[in-house]
Amino acid sequence: MADSPGRKLVQTVLNLRSERPGDIGDSRSPYFVRRPESNTTAPAVPGNQSQYQMEDIKPSAPSFQSQESGMSTISTTTGFTNDSQNSQLAVHYRHQNLASVAAETTALLPNILATAPHAPPNGYLYAPPKPPRLVQKFCPGFPKTAIRIHDADTYDTAIGLAECAKFITVRDKKPVCVLNMANAYNAGGGWKRGALAQEEALCYRSSLSFTLKLRYYPIPETGAIYSPTVLVIRANMNEGGHKLLDLSRPEKLPVVSVISVAALCMPDVAARSVEGVGAREVFKNTEDREITKEKMRVILRTAAVNQHRRLVLGALGCGAFQNPKEEVADCWAEVFQEREFSGGWWESVIFAVMDDRGEGEDGDGNFGVFYRRLNGMMV
Repeated sequence: MADSPGRKLVQTVLNLRSERPGDIGDSRSPYFVRRPESNTTAPAVPGNQSQYQMEDIKPSAPSFQSQESGMSTISTTTGFTNDSQNSQLAVHYRHQNLASVAAETTALLPNILATAPHAPPNGYLYAPPKPPRLVQKFCPGFPKTAIRIHDADTYDTAIGLAECAKFITVRDKKPVCVLNMANAYNAGGGWKRGALAQEEALCYRSSLSFTLKLRYYPIPETGAIYSPTVLVIRANMNEGGHKLLDLSRPEKLPVVSVISVAALCMPDVAARSVEGVGAREVFKNTEDREITKEKMRVILRTAAVNQHRRLVLGALGCGAFQNPKEEVADCWAEVFQEREFSGGWWESVIFAVMDDRGEGEDGDGNFGVFYRRLNGMMV
């Protein structure tokens, strides 16, 4: 399909229509080789709720919990110090509230999913050597697009991208694909305990946890879980108070695809002087840097082989897992510049990076670092 010379950005429509029962990929593509789950060969039967039950998983010994989740239990024997009482109480009540949201979401989802056959809670594990390297002859050849860095929630960014795409083109009927920066050992991280990192935020609002199957854990170091149809049922916490969306018309609820990949947990870092930048944190071990880049390649390959052309990515590992943010931003830039990912694989690439510090584009937080390194980069 010919594109006009001045075209810089193409965006597409979110597909909310039902897929064929058992359809887990286009047989015309050489890439669609996944490990299917047991229920993908039969169509959904609303009367049979078993496929809509979540595969629960208890925290395992080597699991790393987010820093916030470790604060969820407050001692009743020592009490609070005067200086920290208010903040600790606020954290405590927030964890209680979020745990209640998690319980309600878990209870509601089976019935909601039974009325939404277009969004089955399927999940597929990609473990090495899959997904394969991309082959240029299968590249759709879109015009180059500029990476954008948004101070926004992951799902809200994806929903906004899908909505604006409706007015531009109908060429792509795949949902927007988002990155879940996952816990390698526990499905959903600490969401049932009221923790609040990016993965937990996604689980509170959607059917993501139902697609993260127990048998896929721990996630392989360079593996991914692909969830083709995740149903969003709540507004975000900050602006919508996790309010339920209109459940009377499930066919109108937003649907996204999710790729779950776990970043390295607390890798060793070192301070080094970088020419033109000054001292900053970097991966101490070269191997950790290369593993991080391979994780990014897996994310991009998983999206591309499943024909997703609109991506919402993130600051992989730059929160509770304490990866060096400047290095992670550099790794993303280097991977996107590799020949394998050139040629026009995507219509839109957005990084949803919350500016928690409120420092803006010039700040030292994740948002500022990613904005200065990646915003406007052509891919």
